[in-house]
Amino acid sequence: MGIQLTATKTGAELKEMGVKKGLLSGELFLAPLSLDDANAGFLVNMAALELCTTPDFYEADEERSTVCSYLCLLGMVTDRVEDVQELRTNHILQGGAGLTNEDALRLFISLEKHLRPGRCYVRTMLAIENYRVHRPVRTIVYRFGYKNMKTIVTVLTIVGALVGLLQAVK
Repeated sequence: MGIQLTATKTGAELKEMGVKKGLLSGELFLAPLSLDDANAGFLVNMAALELCTTPDFYEADEERSTVCSYLCLLGMVTDRVEDVQELRTNHILQGGAGLTNEDALRLFISLEKHLRPGRCYVRTMLAIENYRVHRPVRTIVYRFGYKNMKTIVTVLTIVGALVGLLQAVK
C-alpha cells in the first residue's frame, strides 16, 4: 500500500503509534522496543495483566490496552522471518540477545491469536484504512512500482543505452 515502517524517537511510549501521510507514501510509526528473552516474558505478563484488569478495552482509557494493541500491531505486520528482520532494520525491534528473528515471529503470531486489540490498535487500523481508501491512485502506482522494480530498471537501462547509441550514430 505504500506505507513504510518507521520508529519513533527513542524513549517513546508504546501508545505512540499511528500513520503519517507523506507526499508519495505513508509511514506507520511505532515506538522502539528492546526485545530479548527477559523483555519478551515481561511483555507477555503485561499483556496478561491488561487482559485481566480491563474487561472492555473500548470503554477504558487507551493506556489500559496499550501493550495488547502494540503486540497485536506487531503480529499484524509480521508474517515471515523477513518481516521481523525489517522491524530490526527500521530500529523498531532492538536488542535480541537470545531471541532470533524466528523466535520473535513465533512470539508475535502466538500472542496475536490470544490478545484483544485495544483502542490504539483500532485507531491505527482505521488510519491505515483511511490511507488506503483516500489514496487509491498512489497506492496502485506504488504497488506497481514495488512489484515490478526489476523490470522498470531493466527497461530504463535498455532505453538509456538505445538513446546513447542513437545519439552516437547521429
